[in-house]
Amino acid sequence: MQNDAIHAHSDGKPREEDAGKTLELLPPLPAQAVESKSEEVVVEGTVARPAFENAEGASPTAAPPNQGAALNQQQPLSRPLGPDEIATDLSQWYRKRYLGGFRNKKTGVEYFHAFSQTPTAQEIKDAKAAPKFHRDTQTKYLRNRLAQSKRDEATQMEKPGLHISSEDDYFIAPRPYFSAEDHHRMIVQKVTVIQCFVRKCLAIQLAKQLRIERDLRIKAMAAKEQRRKRLAEKKRKKEIESRLHPKSTKDFDILYNGLENWRLQETEKINNANYSEPARLAALADLMDQEAVLIQKIDKLRSVASEENRERRIMASPKRWPVYKGGVVLVDTPNTIRARELRDLFHALNVAILSVDERLQILLHVKYTVKEFDCNLTREIVELIDREGDLVSRGRDPKSLEGLRKRISNLFLHFIETPEFNPEAALYQKFPEAGQSWKRDQAVYYCRGCTKYLPSTDFYLSTTMKHLGRCKSCTIRENLATKRQDDGAYAEMLHSVRAAEAARRAAAAAKEGEDGVAEDPHYNAMNLMQEADMRHLVESIWGRQSCIGGGRNLEDLVLVRWDAAYELTPWNCLLLTRAEADRHEAGVGGEHGVDPEELYTDDFVRSIRGRHLAGRRYFSQLPAMEKYIARKYVEDASGKLVPISRKLKIR
Repeated sequence: MQNDAIHAHSDGKPREEDAGKTLELLPPLPAQAVESKSEEVVVEGTVARPAFENAEGASPTAAPPNQGAALNQQQPLSRPLGPDEIATDLSQWYRKRYLGGFRNKKTGVEYFHAFSQTPTAQEIKDAKAAPKFHRDTQTKYLRNRLAQSKRDEATQMEKPGLHISSEDDYFIAPRPYFSAEDHHRMIVQKVTVIQCFVRKCLAIQLAKQLRIERDLRIKAMAAKEQRRKRLAEKKRKKEIESRLHPKSTKDFDILYNGLENWRLQETEKINNANYSEPARLAALADLMDQEAVLIQKIDKLRSVASEENRERRIMASPKRWPVYKGGVVLVDTPNTIRARELRDLFHALNVAILSVDERLQILLHVKYTVKEFDCNLTREIVELIDREGDLVSRGRDPKSLEGLRKRISNLFLHFIETPEFNPEAALYQKFPEAGQSWKRDQAVYYCRGCTKYLPSTDFYLSTTMKHLGRCKSCTIRENLATKRQDDGAYAEMLHSVRAAEAARRAAAAAKEGEDGVAEDPHYNAMNLMQEADMRHLVESIWGRQSCIGGGRNLEDLVLVRWDAAYELTPWNCLLLTRAEADRHEAGVGGEHGVDPEELYTDDFVRSIRGRHLAGRRYFSQLPAMEKYIARKYVEDASGKLVPISRKLKIR
């Protein structure tokens, strides 16, 4: 088409370099279109305005006559003219030549040709806009818009002389009538099917979640069982180690308790063996000899452990400081370095096989170490070292010097344990002023067993005591000589009970909030009891067995609350195994717990009430417990102790 040769700006005007080519392609305009800008032109029965007139009827500035002639005349050219050689007036050019239009018969309004003469809103805007020279205005964008037009169709039928193939024909039969009720019924059916599938999907998801929870529960139970077995194995190994290599007083109590149980079993076997009287007495005498041998072995182990414990008090290990990201940092201080040097000297002093020169060198080193301090202890050590050095230099037999060397070793160990000479030793002493009674303001008490004056920390305290009788050493010796009882299991039980009650009190205080005068959380019935009291409660009142299942394994028995609403006391407790305790606390615990009297049978409840009454009668005779009951409890109409303060009613 002719208008394809024009490269227009966004405002619809051609570029100047393409003007010459445009004029060569276009035919000359009619003469009447150039003579007057206001007269109308009719082409082929259609009236239109001049092509160079804008849409609003305003004509641009008139061109000079010579330029108008250049627009209308075509001069023969022997060569093509360049853009600069053609004189044109681009201000009169708007679009391509007039192609005709149409007139509305009803209104008489004349229109331009719908394709080329009708200006669009964008063209009018571009005609009024100022010329711009940048990429956004000089870039041509093409857009395609589709419109669906009407389409005529026809049907051809067979007739004489016309054959139409029926290979592709098919029959359409009317379907059954589909009423609104049928449609509604179909919708309900389809919705039911969709609901079935949705519920199936939800059931699959629920089953998957339940399987996950089941697997997690099984894993947790397996981990708990594995942890229980691991703790049991660790405890068993610890017991074996404590029996083979006892170190603490508790370990020796276990040994003596085992020895006493063995003696009782053997005695019972001998008495039930139907021996004659002389044979029975001989068997008992033999048993007594075996017991004496075992006691001697235990005493040897005790002396070895005592020596090891004395050496262990020379603590020269570095300080262990935990770091932020985990782990421990070992730090040496001047005190630990000093303690390590003294420890090495002590070990070297106790080495038996040494040459004369090595022994003299060690003695000289020890002598210079203790001479830094001037006191009776250091002067005695120096005197003994000089005596041994003189004897060694004279060639005396080492066996004759064992007593002297033992004295030097003991005195040097006493030197190491003194905080004035070894500051690190003060961290491992019960009394920093040990051995200096004139500096101590602490009161002392008389022991009726060893007839010594000792501090109160050397006596066992119990709620049954009205005055201090025998010290710990005398009590231990009496126990080893007569009963040989081991209170370690009862001490662990009492410790666990106190920890559980403290946790419950702390949780209740955090949940409800403390109002009024705060009470001492450590002032409760279980904190007033000692190991001996726990032994009486478990063995005498509860028969050392579970009140439900009858389990007699002391390590598996625990004390729990009978009524979870009140604190644990000898008159509000149950002795159960751990599994039974969990089930009991699940039934009576919590805010909506069941009354324990409704959970168990009447006979069982009466039995428990009798044990509670026996515990109350026994422990109310103790001075400290009597004061506690008078301060915290009051008796109701049925004779049951009820707490005065609501703070003792703890869930």
